[in-house]
Formats: sequence, structure tokens, C-alpha cells
Amino acid sequence: MRPPETLLIVDDDAESREMMCRRLEGEGWSTRQAGEGKEALAAMRAGGIDLVLLDLVMPGMSGLEVLRPLRLIRSAAELPVIMVTASADSEDVVKALGLGANDYVTKPVDFPVVVARIRAALRTRRQAAAAPPAALAEIGVGTVLDGRYRLETRVGAGSHGAVYRARHLELDQPVAVKVLRTGSPGTTDSIDRFRREGMAGCRVRHPHAVSVLDFAVAGDVAYLVMELLEGHALSAELADGTPLGVERSAAIVAPVCEALAEAHRAGIVHRDVKPANIFLHRAGERTVPKMLDFGIARIADEAALRQHLTVDGWIVGTPAYMAPERFRTTACDGKADVYGLGVTLFQMLSGRLPFLHTGGDPALIARKHVHEAPPALRTFNPAVPAALEEAVMRALAKRPDARPDAAELAGLLRA
Repeated sequence: MRPPETLLIVDDDAESREMMCRRLEGEGWSTRQAGEGKEALAAMRAGGIDLVLLDLVMPGMSGLEVLRPLRLIRSAAELPVIMVTASADSEDVVKALGLGANDYVTKPVDFPVVVARIRAALRTRRQAAAAPPAALAEIGVGTVLDGRYRLETRVGAGSHGAVYRARHLELDQPVAVKVLRTGSPGTTDSIDRFRREGMAGCRVRHPHAVSVLDFAVAGDVAYLVMELLEGHALSAELADGTPLGVERSAAIVAPVCEALAEAHRAGIVHRDVKPANIFLHRAGERTVPKMLDFGIARIADEAALRQHLTVDGWIVGTPAYMAPERFRTTACDGKADVYGLGVTLFQMLSGRLPFLHTGGDPALIARKHVHEAPPALRTFNPAVPAALEEAVMRALAKRPDARPDAAELAGLLRA
């Protein structure tokens, strides 16, 4: 026989709470109570709650203010929330449902209707919990990996994995966890690539490179634990085609150069330098640029150089930011990353790429990178100093030996 499910009643009116608890217990449920928002959040974080009846208007912390942080750690399928409130204002209904409430009931309540809605929400929750185990691609919020990392909310996804905000349960610290997608063609290659990401990330220790804290492949589960960043990718600021300005561009890219220089000294080439992999992390009042995703980095030793890595039938990397030598069969070194920084700087300072996509054909972009000279940067932004334009053009040189290394480029930008 299934044990009774537990309902949490959150209401600042003690008499209303007691009456609701007695009636719900009469329907066969177990109940718990909270008289204010912080107490309710603590009870929900502790676990053991199957559904919440949440008042909207409470002193100190409203029901909406409870709902917002709750949905960062528990999804609507995992922990249903029914708002029970005297407010019938349509704006409150819209806000509550928009923040993740499952249902909305107004006081004075029609108790049989409330019971029916509770049963429906719990039935949906049970059906979701009883679904067959998902492929790792569909691992969701609430999953605990190796008994240590609880996935709290998904913050991003790509073709090879999903990234979650998570909590290290032993240390009670927030972290980011990247989980590998499985159950698709090429999974073995993907796990190998994922393993390389863990190895490469652990070898790069720099304040402007994302820190890799843990890595594991266990059966069909592979995950990477990293420091949790708050902010946005550089690509978000470039999306509207507006130049960022000279000082801001240099302030972002110079520390990224230094992080890449550290990686190159460790024998690691990033191989996918682009604005989407430069994260602008908010640390208090400061913005700290961080280089992300060493997942396609190649450790530049003899064995790795003999291996030609591709993903989805195309050379690893993003063609719009790739160095000319990357489109050939020759080996590449850290100067290929410098070229990617050159393309990124050109875009930051001008609002456009040096070589534009033509019909989205990567082969056409490749030919431009290999054969065409980039346009003059100051044609698009005369405010760029001549010395800075020269530094960007040196980074975009066709021959690797004509480019500065990452440390030298950092010095040019800081100057």
C-alpha cells in the first residue's frame, strides 16, 4: 500500500491552516504547515513534500516571492503548487502561473473542487515519476548524480549536452554540471570527447578560464562539474551588430588572451575561440571574462596530433572563427586560437565579422579565410586607434608565424 502523500499548507492565518489541514487529513493525506515564506522554502528544500497549497498575500514574503526561488530547484512536475488566495485579480493569476504555479484557487474555497485539483496534480506528478528511465539526454531537474550533485535547473543545452545549475550536496555549494547526451549515433566518440574536455579543463588553471572541479564517466552517465558563473556570453552583446567600443573590447579580450596563453603553455589548444565561448561573469560589481568550453581542445602531444578529430562530419570548430590552417590537414597550435581572437575582436570593434556568411555554406567561408584579406577595420569604425587595428590585423594573418602569440596579443591590447 502506498504511504499517504504529504501536502504543505502555507498561509499566514493559523486558523485557516488548521482547518485546511484537518479536512485534507480527512481525505487521507498527510499535512505539514508553514506560516510564512521563509519557513515554507526551508520545508520544501528539506524534501518530503509532494504538493504545496500556497497563499499569495503574506507579510514579509509573498507567495510569488516563494514561488520564484522554488522553481529554480524544483520543477512543476516534481513539486506541484496550487495557489490558494483571496485575490481574484487576473494580473495575480497571470503572474502566478507565469512563475510556475500549477493551478490557482480563490477563497473562500470550494473544498470538493480543491480536493479534485489536488488529486489531479498528484496524479500527474506520479505519472511523471513512474515514466521509464530517460536517456541521459533527458535527465532533468531533481536528478542526483553519484549521490553528490543535485540538478536544480537547466541553464543551457546544445547538440552534445545540457548544462544545469546544481548543488554539491556535501558542501552545500552551487556548481554548474554539464551532462553528456547519450542514446544517439556517435555516443562513444562523444564520451571520448567529453573525457578530453575534463582532462583539458583540469589542466588549465587561470582566473579567466572556467574552473573544472570534477569529472566522471560511469556507465552511460558522463558529467563535468564546473564553477557556477552568473552573467551572459559575449555573443549576447554582439547580437544586434553594435560595436562595443575600444576600451571595453580590450578589457574583455586581454584577460582571455592570458587564459589561453596559460592553456598553450600546458600544451592545450582550445580550437573553438568565439564570442559564445567567452562568458562575462558577474562577480559583485566587477565583470570577469571567462574562457569556456575546452571540450574540443586537443592536447598537443604526438599522439593527439596524429588523430584527426571531426564532429558531425565537419572539422571541429566554428567556421566563421577558424584559422586558415584549420581547413587544411596540417597540425595547428595556439596561433589558431589567436586567429579566433582576431575574428572576435574585429566583430567587437566593428559590429560585423571580417568574412560574412554567404548562403550559410561553410566551404565558402573556409575559402574566404584561406584566400581573402580581411577588410580594413577602421573602415567600419574610425574610432579604433591605428595601433589596435594593426594588432587585430596581425592576429588575422594567414600564416601562423606572422601572428603574435596569445601572451603578446594580451600585451598589445593592454597597451
